[in-house]
Amino acid sequence: MTHPDPGSREETPLAPARTPFPDCIATDAGLGFILGGTGGSVFHFLRALRSSPSGRRVAGGVQAVRANAPRLAGTWTGLFVAFSAVDSAMYSARGKDDPWNHIVAFACMRGLHRRRKGLKAAVSSALVGAVFWGLVEVSMIALDADGADPHRKNLKIRCPLPASCSDGDPVLEK
Repeated sequence: MTHPDPGSREETPLAPARTPFPDCIATDAGLGFILGGTGGSVFHFLRALRSSPSGRRVAGGVQAVRANAPRLAGTWTGLFVAFSAVDSAMYSARGKDDPWNHIVAFACMRGLHRRRKGLKAAVSSALVGAVFWGLVEVSMIALDADGADPHRKNLKIRCPLPASCSDGDPVLEK
């Protein structure tokens, strides 16, 4: 993808939309750690708050967070690193950044996460991941297409049935 340089007749390449390979792994690892640690802390605190005895609810919640949140943060870090590594490998192999890279990366990440439960569990989890992330990508493409033309909703079109037009004019102009 290129854009014209106003000072010359040559076209200059656009800056890449993605973070370069070694940096994206560290960025995604940090993001996974933060999301896993934060989400795990909230989940385990609320779960222990509900199940602890009435006089020790807050202490039980804090104890549950200290015991479980680091494990969840580490798990999410590994998942994000696997996703980023497969996504970068797909980008490197194919030479383009498109939704298929993300779908395959998410499927591989889910398969790797379930690999200890056996081949059948890993394959079925990868297939579910591919379908899920495919739906996510389709919805993102639909949202991008809907928001790409802000004047799309204001366009006036030819009325299919002239009698059904509100003002009686068979053709509405732009």
